[in-house]
Amino acid sequence: MKGYTLISCVGMGVYDQTEYEFPLVNKKYKTSLFLEAILQTQYRAVKKVILVGTRTSNWSILIPYSDQNEENKILSAKISEECKNRETGISEESITELKSKLFGWYNNIPFEIIAHTSDFSKENVKDIFSAYETIPDLLEPDTNILFDISHGFRSMPLLVYQSLQVSSIAIAGRKVELIYGEKKQGVEISYVRDLSEYWDYYEISTAIKLFDQKLDGRLLAKKIKPFWERGADFLIRLSDIVEYDFSLQIPDAFDGLEDAIIEFERSPIEKPEWVIDVRKKVEEIYSSLYKKNETYPYAKTVYEFTKLLRKKKLITQTVIALQVVVETAMAEKYAPGDLSKIGNYDWYQETGRKKMKLLRKKDNLIVKLDILEGIRNQIAHGGGRDYKGDYPNTTKINAMLKNINHIIGQFFDLLDKEP
Repeated sequence: MKGYTLISCVGMGVYDQTEYEFPLVNKKYKTSLFLEAILQTQYRAVKKVILVGTRTSNWSILIPYSDQNEENKILSAKISEECKNRETGISEESITELKSKLFGWYNNIPFEIIAHTSDFSKENVKDIFSAYETIPDLLEPDTNILFDISHGFRSMPLLVYQSLQVSSIAIAGRKVELIYGEKKQGVEISYVRDLSEYWDYYEISTAIKLFDQKLDGRLLAKKIKPFWERGADFLIRLSDIVEYDFSLQIPDAFDGLEDAIIEFERSPIEKPEWVIDVRKKVEEIYSSLYKKNETYPYAKTVYEFTKLLRKKKLITQTVIALQVVVETAMAEKYAPGDLSKIGNYDWYQETGRKKMKLLRKKDNLIVKLDILEGIRNQIAHGGGRDYKGDYPNTTKINAMLKNINHIIGQFFDLLDKEP
């Protein structure tokens, strides 16, 4: 990213002069408009400014030298008069003129203005929020976001903040920073506060929610990497496995995770509580799924994985992985120790199916597994019709899944009885 798009709010009040102190860049600037202080101190390399306000906001505050420059004085008076009209506020003509002049007044930086009704009633919130949702389209390409929440009616920065959250996909890849010019009555220096961690914690909560609901751990991996790099690597690997139906890679993903968990405990890096909670989630997955010391370790680990997928309502992945359980168990039973047969479709077609036919003669259970394979094939082929001409449907799939734990358990028992 090259620089920032600054989003700033314009309120209705008259702003008093104060000296803003920017601790991070060790600069001070005296002004009545915090936006000006940001730009003049070059707190960030701003490439564009988006101003948000109501039609009756104090837009004339943006006009510099209005007491010295006659042209600016006339424009300021005109806009001030328009904004006094609570019904109409600033005109489109004045907005256009103001935008064109702001470019020259503030270091040739382009400006956009979003002006809406000053009535923040329940009836108007939807329209105001819709106006804010256009912000991603107005951002300067390849820039991060600096959001100044200092001025404006309190609900204004709140709604803008929420609109950015709703537009999180549209602004993905952009860093979001929050800044606040803290003006206190009777205090000469107004300290500038970096509130960017508020957005960071929003992203953290979103990342945890994505992982908890759909096992999508990519954003969570990005957030946790500074505290636990090996844990971040596992989250990315797990996300790939879920997304691409690579269920047979689960045991491999677990290899070394136990050491990574121990390493986490011994690491001298101080960790926030949310990071510790994520580690607990990962450890719980590891301890409940990994069956490396049992008979059919690959098949049973993938089987436990299907339970997790089903819990997250990832039905497609669940059904496909359940068929993998059956094929993998056959490979581990009839080609013990030969890892090349696990996931080998040719071996299953030539040898595994012959074994299944023999088992079918002994136990009707295999017919139920045929139903699983049939549904799996229909899903894998885009929901096509079966040999009877029927489409798969949620009722049929849920009926199969309702008893699947019992069926798979019987299947393992059946294999154990076979020589």
